[in-house]
Amino acid sequence: MNTNTRKQPGRPPAGADQTVRRQLLEAARGLFAKQGYDAVSIREVAEAAQVNPAMIHYYFGSKQGLYEAMLTDTFTPLIERLSSVLAAADDPSALRNFFNLYMHTLGANPWMPPLILREVVAEGGRLRGWFIQQFATKGGGMLTRLIEREQTAGRIRADADPSLTALSMVSLAVFPFVAMPVTREVFGMRVKTDYLDRLIAHTERVFLQGVSP
Repeated sequence: MNTNTRKQPGRPPAGADQTVRRQLLEAARGLFAKQGYDAVSIREVAEAAQVNPAMIHYYFGSKQGLYEAMLTDTFTPLIERLSSVLAAADDPSALRNFFNLYMHTLGANPWMPPLILREVVAEGGRLRGWFIQQFATKGGGMLTRLIEREQTAGRIRADADPSLTALSMVSLAVFPFVAMPVTREVFGMRVKTDYLDRLIAHTERVFLQGVSP
């Protein structure tokens, strides 16, 4: 027997890496969002993904590594695209681009708001410090600089506080998704494309008219 071709214990077959990793991330999103980090075991995630529990250690190192990868895979592209928006000098559509990018990301990942609310925003949130360091500080800083740039260009009133204006932008974009159990019942909130497009256009209009010179 040729020992050079023997598979490593717990290692997936060649070509299956991305499929198994994706299955684990999809299973984790649903379980973590519904039950919370502490209530979900590695075995539960593996069973939902229909893979061996050893695969979580193989791909992510630990349950927390899986959790962090789940957020990183979503927020890193968002931060990179926000950087592109900021880099586009004197782009009059930059603020609209932010709302479109951010709200479409939330609409495409409905697991994200309840998970962030439970594990980051709530008192004692396990990953608050990590999330602030990795994503929130970067995104908030870029958005504040974008506001300052828009003020310099004369598209936002000069007396608006950049940090508070950035906070208002995030609040308008995020709240309908974070409060989905309520907004769905009371206001008919949906994440379908036609509804989401109308919501984004409305949010842009309310914000831009409020901060226009």
